[in-house]
Amino acid sequence: MLETEQPSDDLQAAIVGDKIFIRVTGRGSFKVSATLKQFIAEMTSKQPVSAVVLDLTECVGMDSTFMGVLAGLSGRLKQSGKMLELINLSDKNIQLLATLGVDKVVAHYSHSHGYELPTEPAKSLPTADATKKDLAETALQAHETLVELNEENRPRFKRVIEYLKVDVDRLNG
Repeated sequence: MLETEQPSDDLQAAIVGDKIFIRVTGRGSFKVSATLKQFIAEMTSKQPVSAVVLDLTECVGMDSTFMGVLAGLSGRLKQSGKMLELINLSDKNIQLLATLGVDKVVAHYSHSHGYELPTEPAKSLPTADATKKDLAETALQAHETLVELNEENRPRFKRVIEYLKVDVDRLNG
């Protein structure tokens, strides 16, 4: 890969015992957020799950939608006795979490935290299947979560939330 090429945003999942492992490649972005949220909700409703572990070894960055989804997922999983853990974070990604206060509500580590990553083939999640409506609703919820999490995020995302509310209303017809 050339120095300037970015890996495409992708999610790959493997289920081992009662843990869901998801590898994030490229950027953790709005493009993959709706799929991530939907997949975790579906899997945790179908089978016993103790932890969802996101491996960010190959994640080159995260946007606010992705981080808001992580904060929301962490809260929902904790309510049902499950854990969300982020492993193998770069210093840059740890700093991004701290910028929005997400580091306070999501367990995160710069190493594997004792997890042995699955060796069996992972299943690529269909991130292109998310509709415009799914993406807009996910982005709106994510940004509202970030504001609830940290009041300092309100001025940062006020216009984004206003725009997304209009967009969601338009898409709901």
